[in-house]
Amino acid sequence: MFRKVVLEGNQILRTECPALPVDKVKEVLETTASESRFTLDQFLLDMYQTMIAERGIGLAANQIGFKLRIFILKNKTTTGYDEYINPEVLSEEELTTFENEGCLSIPGTNAKTQRFRKLKLRWQDRHGTTLEGDFENMDAFAVQHEMDHLNGKLYIDQLSPVKRNMVLKKHKKFLRQRGE
Repeated sequence: MFRKVVLEGNQILRTECPALPVDKVKEVLETTASESRFTLDQFLLDMYQTMIAERGIGLAANQIGFKLRIFILKNKTTTGYDEYINPEVLSEEELTTFENEGCLSIPGTNAKTQRFRKLKLRWQDRHGTTLEGDFENMDAFAVQHEMDHLNGKLYIDQLSPVKRNMVLKKHKKFLRQRGE
């Protein structure tokens, strides 16, 4: 099911998402969602459908209103997504400039940011299996962007106050033009 993306200004985007055992994540979803029998599988599918509908390449759980330490990234080799539950960065290398970083929670804008070109990540899948992987370039940038969401940060936090205000004005103008 497509879910509404939370926009900049909503406090959930500024709240760090706690790591929970996968069994506890399943329990939270089953007991707090308005839908009956809401499963982790369905939640991940909802995230994917929302990400695709919004033309994104990644989405964090708090961007659709859930304080869970989960994000997904569009999978480039198949039609689908990769899931990351309780991710943690193990190492980062080669800080570089990333042109045109944008965010589904701040539509209509982008800016130049600083991101690491390489990183190593540890996470769990929906079954609780712990995995590790290396990410480079755009994949590494996307992981860092989604990790920021899980840590209560947005890419605009990297910007100077003047640049940040410019980006937010552009965002608000975009929302007005869209009728929001």
